[in-house]
Amino acid sequence: MPLQWISLVVLGLPAAGALVLALAGRSLPRSAVQVIGPGVVWLAFLGVLVLLGGSLANSTAHDFSYWTWIQSGSFHLSFDLYVDRLAVFMGLVVTGVGGLIVTYSVGYVGHEDDASYARFFCYMDVFIVSMLLLVLAGNFVFLIMGWALVGLSSYLLIGFWYWRHAAVVAARKAFVMNVVGDVGMILATFLLFVHTHQVTYTGVFAGLPKTDQPWVEVAAFLLLLGAVAKSAQLPLHTWLPDAMEGPTPVSALIHAATMVTAGVYLVGRMHDIYNLATWAAGAVALIGAITALVAATIAIVQTDIKRVLAYSTMSQIGYMFLAVGVGAYAAGFFHLLAHAFFKALLFMAAGNVIHAMHDEQDMRRFGGLWNQMRGTAVCFLIGSLSLVGIIPFVGFWSKEVVLGDTFSKGGAFPLSLWAIGFVTALLTGFYTGRMWWLSFTGKPSPERPVEHPHEAPSVMFVPVVILAVLTTIGGLIQINAGFHEGWKLVSDFLAPTVGNLPWEERTLEYIPTAATLLLGAVTFMWAREFFLGRRKPWSTVVPWAQRLLEKKYYFDEIYDALFVGLMNRSADDAERLVEEPLLDGTVRGVGTAVEDSAGGLSLIQNGFFRSYMVVFVLGAVVAFIVVLVRVAG
Repeated sequence: MPLQWISLVVLGLPAAGALVLALAGRSLPRSAVQVIGPGVVWLAFLGVLVLLGGSLANSTAHDFSYWTWIQSGSFHLSFDLYVDRLAVFMGLVVTGVGGLIVTYSVGYVGHEDDASYARFFCYMDVFIVSMLLLVLAGNFVFLIMGWALVGLSSYLLIGFWYWRHAAVVAARKAFVMNVVGDVGMILATFLLFVHTHQVTYTGVFAGLPKTDQPWVEVAAFLLLLGAVAKSAQLPLHTWLPDAMEGPTPVSALIHAATMVTAGVYLVGRMHDIYNLATWAAGAVALIGAITALVAATIAIVQTDIKRVLAYSTMSQIGYMFLAVGVGAYAAGFFHLLAHAFFKALLFMAAGNVIHAMHDEQDMRRFGGLWNQMRGTAVCFLIGSLSLVGIIPFVGFWSKEVVLGDTFSKGGAFPLSLWAIGFVTALLTGFYTGRMWWLSFTGKPSPERPVEHPHEAPSVMFVPVVILAVLTTIGGLIQINAGFHEGWKLVSDFLAPTVGNLPWEERTLEYIPTAATLLLGAVTFMWAREFFLGRRKPWSTVVPWAQRLLEKKYYFDEIYDALFVGLMNRSADDAERLVEEPLLDGTVRGVGTAVEDSAGGLSLIQNGFFRSYMVVFVLGAVVAFIVVLVRVAG
């Protein structure tokens, strides 16, 4: 089958699965739902593998056009898919890691009733096809469609337990904040169309000027607005921690492996624009570095295990933004792949713990799980060590290349960004160690809801083990030592699409990076001394810092005061000044007038003949007078 039709099949399979589950999910047996939900994702993964083979055989990008959607004068819009190595790379992440997570969900949401069970997998398949449309779209219009559908499916999945008020509020918050980014995407598309008269990637990129122009910078900043919102970067980040109200597989799929990395993909896909827009590219790197640091500091004080992972996700995506912002696209995407492995692993292993602890998520109520959930504990430790950046796990190699490439840029700005990454790496070791030691070691908490927790069933445990293996050996695809050219499959694979930094011997420049990751390992171990009762809690040493971090730098309070409060006050004023006196007043006035008229008529329509005769005579007199006046006139 030609690659053109395989690309369409990759999109169509999860769409078909979602449609079947939406229309017939209630009547299908649970076993059929368990096959259809994950099955279509795995079939799509096989299709992406075929596309991978085609990309390896021929690195040329394929721009497939299927049918004309809109034709108006010289404007032509068709349904296009753009299949290059970057699209294939992202497709592998979406369907590969996504397939493991959807399979894991078979066990995690197994307690749901049949209707909710089918609804969950329908939503998951909708998300997969939306994400695939986002990464395979060949023009800006369908990119925006995929972008918006990802936001919609995220809203549905976060609010899956719609009877929980917190879940509904979190879903609405995520949707609204992502719409802010959607507006930026739409405005950027209009601006690019005005100047290039194209909406396809190839047409827009070919129409870009040879040098930076103000409108290119504006378009790049508008695109960055969309990327920041979708990837939960400062200042549009506050929706991500609240999104942990959704089921844990949702957190693993959307808020670790795929959706939140869409902003990184967008910057990489638009690299032709950002290579021209140097100010916007610098903003990408700066926002990423600051987000990485701020999120890491907040993670230190979180007690909910999923919220620790949520802020960790923000921080690690900040590293990706840092990399693509300085032009190290391959480094950013390698860290994206590594993060998909170890963060999905951590979320799913945390899900095993939450499942065993009867939905308890407070780490302070765990403790001692190493002895009772040894398999999950080992897998969680592997993910934690990779997150910290300890050799030989994949996180070491991906962070090494991100920080190393940033350091190698030289100059005050890149070195300042590298310094922020250095501090963030130390904090990462600290909060990750805190999470590990509190949850799995020490004595069981007296507040633990389950005295003898059990290991997860195989359908939940096997995907975790697979991700643990990938986290352990995944670094082999991109070994980038400073003293030799290394083994760089990711960089070489993506080079025809996003380019690659030329290799040069940089032994001295990788020494600070290696030292950074080593110190991260030290803080991981230090966290054990600090949080298992051997040191005085830092909240008693610097209570103001504790309060500041627990309030998450007051972002929510500021937004509530500036935007939510303002909107509520505006709505109250509109109700008081417009709705009540004008709209409600008009409706009530008409009703009152009709009621009064009816009351007056009721005096006449009383059933007495004499009343009717009086009205008849009065009417006759009036009619006679009118006739006389007309005749006299």
